[in-house]
Amino acid sequence: MKYPTPDHARADELLRLIAETERRINDITAQANAEIAEVKTRHAEKLDPLSGVLKDLERELRSHMKQHQDVLFDGKDRADFEHGALLYRLERRVKRARGVLQKLEEHGFEDAIKIAKSVDWDALESWPVERLVLVGTERVQKESFEYELRAGE
Repeated sequence: MKYPTPDHARADELLRLIAETERRINDITAQANAEIAEVKTRHAEKLDPLSGVLKDLERELRSHMKQHQDVLFDGKDRADFEHGALLYRLERRVKRARGVLQKLEEHGFEDAIKIAKSVDWDALESWPVERLVLVGTERVQKESFEYELRAGE
C-alpha cells in the first residue's frame, strides 16, 4: 500500500508489529494454559483423595480436642506435643443472626450499619458546568490515542 507520508507508513508498520506480537503472546499463553490444565488434571487424581483425608483428619482432631479438652489442656490454652501443638481459645462473639440489619434500621442504630459511599462519575458526566464547579470539579479535555487491529491480523 502506498502511504502519503513516512509517518503513515510507520504507523501501519507499528500496527502490524503489535498484531504479530499479540498473536505470538496469545499462542504461547494458550500453549501454557493447556500444559497447566494437563498437569492439574494429572495431579488432581492424587491430590483430591489426599485433600479429603486431610479434612477428615482435621475434623477428627477438632472433635478429639473438644471431647477431651479437660485432659489435653488442663486449664491452659496450649498443649505442646512432639509433632505440633494444640491451641484452645474461648471467645465471646456476637451471634450473626438473620434480620439484624432490619432491626438496626427500625431502631435507628445507624452507628452499627456499614454504608459504602462512592462518587458516581457516570452521573457527573451529564451535569452542567455550574453544578460541577459547585462540588469542586470541572470538565476538562483529555486526549486519547487508541488503535484497532483488523480482524485476522
